[in-house]
Amino acid sequence: MKTFLKILLTAVILAGLGYGGWWAYNRYFAEAPKEGTVYVQSVSAITGVGPAGRTSRYSGVVEAKNVIEVNPDKDLTVKECFVSAGDKVEAGAPLFSYDVASMEIAYEQLQLDIKGLENGIQTGREKVESLKKYLARVAEFKKYEVQVQIQTEELEIRKKEYDLAGKREQAEDMAAALENTVVCSPVTGKIRSVKSSDGTGGQDYYGEGTQSNAYITIVAGNDYCVKGTVSEQTIHTLQEGMPVRITSRVDDSRWQGRIYRINTEEAKQSGSRYYYDGGGEQASKYEFFVELDTSEGLLMGQHVYIEPGAGDDDAEDGLLLPLYYVVETEDEPFVYAADENNRIEKRPVVLGERNEEQGTVAILEGLSFLDRIAFPDESVQVGMAASETAYVPDDMGMDMGELGGMDLPDMPDMPDMDMPEADMPEEVPAEGAAG
Repeated sequence: MKTFLKILLTAVILAGLGYGGWWAYNRYFAEAPKEGTVYVQSVSAITGVGPAGRTSRYSGVVEAKNVIEVNPDKDLTVKECFVSAGDKVEAGAPLFSYDVASMEIAYEQLQLDIKGLENGIQTGREKVESLKKYLARVAEFKKYEVQVQIQTEELEIRKKEYDLAGKREQAEDMAAALENTVVCSPVTGKIRSVKSSDGTGGQDYYGEGTQSNAYITIVAGNDYCVKGTVSEQTIHTLQEGMPVRITSRVDDSRWQGRIYRINTEEAKQSGSRYYYDGGGEQASKYEFFVELDTSEGLLMGQHVYIEPGAGDDDAEDGLLLPLYYVVETEDEPFVYAADENNRIEKRPVVLGERNEEQGTVAILEGLSFLDRIAFPDESVQVGMAASETAYVPDDMGMDMGELGGMDLPDMPDMPDMDMPEADMPEEVPAEGAAG
């Protein structure tokens, strides 16, 4: 009996010491989680590559870099069009002709308008001279009224002179058009699109409706570019001047180029996309354009892939991360990363070569494409909770403490309800969740 009591007492003492040690460690040594939530993103999303480190691909299509628009004179009528979408034209080749009869009528009307303005200007000048003579001999109390009349007439003369200059310019253009009623191509190239004479309808050489408002559009020469689309989630990974690789969709052909324009002013709305938090959102897409080192072997309208990078199959200098994610101290550089408990920690990293032009640095050790990191602003602290869902301010919700002092009605007890298992909806995992 005494032996049993000794064993029991020893066990109680050891348990007490263990609990005391655990309490003391958590009280004085372990770092308590900080309040607040930090938004984190995967390194693969930030760098624009796949989870395994494979460079992201963007869809692209070969287009003309230089497109010339040709429009008929708005005061003239097109009689005949000599080209259609897809035709090759040389500089000076006829595109369309004007209706001569309508041109002659319009020209005669312009001459009448010019004559009328000239007569009106002459009459106004004579009236001003007459008013000035009258002003010299009129009574003092009437001079102000006469001066106003003079100023009004002079203003009317200036308006007519402005209109006359415009009419004369139109007449000169129309006279030149009457001498040559055929409009010719200003460049050598390919007809991209032709609209109807009233400016509606028409197709380009892709067989699709053209978005240009021009009567005829011409692709000048063989100067091609590649137009790609990128979503708002990854547009920050692209920069003007960034080298890219163009890959054929049908074989191993490749071309090199650089992004020369990113159109962030016009967004194209796409369908709903679903993210890890299960919510559906509308994702906007933006167009960017690649200037090619050479377009040999490419066809107008050809669909290709666009891959960021200088063209190497494997990165030899590690993971390329934007510089602003790295915190550099005297001890060692680090990033704020989510640990296995979904808490923020300082993750030491080994840095490689920097690219100041693109604002990136190679991470040789310490990070993988699967890690999740946070932007290092002043609010981020070690121990804070990490979330891939955008932060929602506390004041957007209701604090239950604010309900203090309010008498809430007693809720009746709900009866137990047994739902058959067959009626329960099957859980559908969110897209991108691990299966």
